[in-house]
Amino acid sequence: MSRRARARVAALLAPLLLLPALPAPALAEEGAEVTSADYPAGDEFHGSPGRPGDFTFSSNGSEDVQSYFYALNDSSCVHEAVPDEPGGSVTVTLTPRLAGPNRIYARTVDASGGSSACVLVYSFLVAPPSDPVAYFAFDEGQGDHAADIIDPDRGLDLSESVEWVRGRVGSAENPNTNPAPRLEGTAVRTDGRTDGEIVADHSSVDTSGSFSVSTWVKLDRAVADHVAVAQEGAAQSAFHLGYQGDTGQWVFRMSPEDEHRGGPREWTAAASTTSADVGVWTHLLGTHDERTGEITLYVDGIEQDTATHPEPWNAQGPLAIGRALFQGTGEYHWPGAIDDVRVWDRLVVDETVSDSETDSEVWRLANRPIAAEGRWMLDEWDGTTVSDATDHGLEATLHGDPLTAWNLADNDITFSPAVRLNGDDEYIEAPGPALRTDRSFSVAAWVRLDETGDGADTTAVSQAGTHQSGFYLGYEGSTGAWVFKMASHDDAATPEGSGWTHASSSWTAQPGEWTHLTGVYDHTRGELVLYVNGSEASRAAVYHAWHADGPLRIGSAQHGGSNTDHWTGDIDDVHAYQGVLEAHSISSVYAGFFPTAQN
Repeated sequence: MSRRARARVAALLAPLLLLPALPAPALAEEGAEVTSADYPAGDEFHGSPGRPGDFTFSSNGSEDVQSYFYALNDSSCVHEAVPDEPGGSVTVTLTPRLAGPNRIYARTVDASGGSSACVLVYSFLVAPPSDPVAYFAFDEGQGDHAADIIDPDRGLDLSESVEWVRGRVGSAENPNTNPAPRLEGTAVRTDGRTDGEIVADHSSVDTSGSFSVSTWVKLDRAVADHVAVAQEGAAQSAFHLGYQGDTGQWVFRMSPEDEHRGGPREWTAAASTTSADVGVWTHLLGTHDERTGEITLYVDGIEQDTATHPEPWNAQGPLAIGRALFQGTGEYHWPGAIDDVRVWDRLVVDETVSDSETDSEVWRLANRPIAAEGRWMLDEWDGTTVSDATDHGLEATLHGDPLTAWNLADNDITFSPAVRLNGDDEYIEAPGPALRTDRSFSVAAWVRLDETGDGADTTAVSQAGTHQSGFYLGYEGSTGAWVFKMASHDDAATPEGSGWTHASSSWTAQPGEWTHLTGVYDHTRGELVLYVNGSEASRAAVYHAWHADGPLRIGSAQHGGSNTDHWTGDIDDVHAYQGVLEAHSISSVYAGFFPTAQN
């Protein structure tokens, strides 16, 4: 285990070590006894949430026990295990989903149907979620080899035709090769031809057991089956994570056996509920539960489909990126980019694993780290060109008078210059789209509002569609509140309020005062969140999010097909990110910095 991984485990274990010692289980007379080599009782931590273990139930000396009824972290005792003979023992596989203390409750039933009480019979401690067994960040940006972060002595070999491109997550911090800040790192891209090979020098996981695999993908085109990640056997890959051509869906599927065979094969597949998007970074996660045989597909952190795979087998060949093995030949090549491939020897669970967490691991994979898509500091002093502080090169244009826009406004909180807009026809426009407004994104800006007088809406940041903007961050005239809002559709006939979602502050905006606004769209949770001066002000459910493919505007918005809602006052330091800004990152943005990349 790397030094970084050991430090992370130590940090995660620290709060759990402060937990009180587990009480000794109180066994019912003639009740069940439990033992486990995978998760021994005592005060030491073992395993991981999502990693299965075997637990053996025995009769505590009674020869009349016909069956055991049990439950994990639940006193219902509803699951039955039947020994081969009365009074015998039976072993079951259980998968803990919580870090820290876990408890097994059980009761016994005899031949006459009599039952002991359902009581606590076994307690054990589960370590925090384990690191992946293989993790390829693809942040090298050059060369013919990609390292495994978990074990730098292992890696992937890249064929000559594989390209390095901008990634979705990661970091690129070399000031010589990347002078402008970037929080996306690099990724690999294959063109879908047969000579685009990315193959590991090792097998990553036992595919007959519980495992999970995730990646960020972007399809350039979708014409057939395309596989982003697979693990090879002798003739077949055990699993495919990628795109299914005949249905146009994302898919996680597993094969029934490793042999050459003609005709149709009974693969097990879990597919997305909607069609896959081409040209859009999308997070895919597939899981296989050896205890139930269930495979599950998540897309952008949202569970899509499950299916039961009856015959898992262990593919002992290499992990392959951008292709799969079918009938002994490399097939289903990926046309597009692939980033951040991770493989675990456990389930990645879609729930929090401790009371101290607010986000599940599935959520974090799909929404963190964030990707900087643009930052306009608005500290120009003349002209109409407005610089983008990231390396996206989204230089914006001031539509207004430079003599009154620049050199008149100063942010007295961050002590930085700002732009002043007249509220009539002035605004700044960056070529777009800067953001995918139908995926998780975050925008932030410092604003100072002049008295509006007429109760009109006025927008600090937006991104235009044809008739409406995909989002509006600014001031709501009818309530006098700060607001982050979305139209339900890009429809000129849909009036505001009809299916719109508003996250509004519960207090009145104060004209003349510098205020920091952050708007977050959490696609996984289906929520809009408004932060004012770094604190959460409002949260609202979103049922219709769509992609506004027009320019990003500072100081105006698209409404009813027209550029309107012009800002009256000053605006400073506008940030735009793909992904969800959380409290720590918002504090960095508030202070005028790029947030640090976080896993």
